[in-house]
Amino acid sequence: MRRLSACTLGFALVASSITAAAAGCASQDRAFTKESPGPGTAAPPPADFGEGGAPGETVQGHLRGTVRAPNGTVPVAGALLYLSKDKPEAIPSKVYCDECVQLAAGTVHALSDATGKYDLPATTKGKQYLIIQKGGFRRVREIYVSGDETLPDTLTTLPPKADLAAGDEVPRMTVVHGQYDEIEASLEKLGIDPSAIEVVQSALIGVAAKSFLTDAGKVNGRHIVFLPCGDYTQPTPNTDLSSDPQIQANLRDFVEAGGRLYVTDWHYDFIARTFPGKIAFTGASSQACSGCGRLTYDAAASVTDPDLSSWMAAQNLSAFTLQKNYTEVDSVSGGKVWVSGSRGGAAPKPATVSFEQGCGRVMFSTYHTEPFSTSLTAQERALLGVLLEVSVCNASPTGVVVR
Repeated sequence: MRRLSACTLGFALVASSITAAAAGCASQDRAFTKESPGPGTAAPPPADFGEGGAPGETVQGHLRGTVRAPNGTVPVAGALLYLSKDKPEAIPSKVYCDECVQLAAGTVHALSDATGKYDLPATTKGKQYLIIQKGGFRRVREIYVSGDETLPDTLTTLPPKADLAAGDEVPRMTVVHGQYDEIEASLEKLGIDPSAIEVVQSALIGVAAKSFLTDAGKVNGRHIVFLPCGDYTQPTPNTDLSSDPQIQANLRDFVEAGGRLYVTDWHYDFIARTFPGKIAFTGASSQACSGCGRLTYDAAASVTDPDLSSWMAAQNLSAFTLQKNYTEVDSVSGGKVWVSGSRGGAAPKPATVSFEQGCGRVMFSTYHTEPFSTSLTAQERALLGVLLEVSVCNASPTGVVVR
């Protein structure tokens, strides 16, 4: 979603950052269950914090600790940790097809649990590189292993911005600012540095957005593109960028090549017209924004994915409300429902969904993820959880392929 890259967002926000497998890899996911099971080459989820390695190896010590989001507080589930004598190759600086983390047979590795905790056995003492990775977020640090040790959180916190010299990598993210849903503010609350987020906006509605979206080179220079709720799908004579054939082709090619596209609310037509038949939107027709609600509504959330549910529960968020919804989803074809919402006591409908397309993924939410308070809201945390999950490779349930 290649090289060594983060195979499992989040997201709630970014989260995320934030890529998929090669031509034959049409399946999914890792710490959280995905749209479909991975192929036979994928490493099965090992027991005991995801510990894996060759049988019979002598363990010289255990490294324990907690993986956290860039803000240093939110735990990260399903993060991959392993030791290596060599630094991994850098993640490509533009869209690419993630072939998962390729580990040699016998390489011991671990996955963090719902609380972010891990137990990584070390079979060699001395200097070596510790690699922590989730999706496009990766931190590499040289450490000295002498035996059992509890590592400080600062060592295993996902990086807020790219710093290749230090060993930090994050997805290249662009927010095509959409007037109403300030998702970039939520990404920053999750600890992602503003310098890591390109925001495309202009005084005249749609001018900067059109310039970016019609330029295939610019789109393909990113790993994650956000199209949060805005006025770019309004019927004529207003701005309707979703009907532009060049924009549709660029977004389709971007996702097919391994990119992640995240859309919210009124901008649903970017999905409906670019990937027809994937998501059925309530009230949608051939007219732009025909399924856009003009009045906001709140919905009682139910987390459909069991692992995402466990992760939210570990943060005491088993029950919460999805605020500022403006659209509804009837169904998803060949995709996954992460979170559902019940409006006014009615039967729950899909609220956060995703599907695979080629090497990439598309994600949609009916609600805004902009900040409604100074502290992280439940739906912002959900954004991080889902964004991190959908940003990992499509081919392995753990994000790891053992060769």
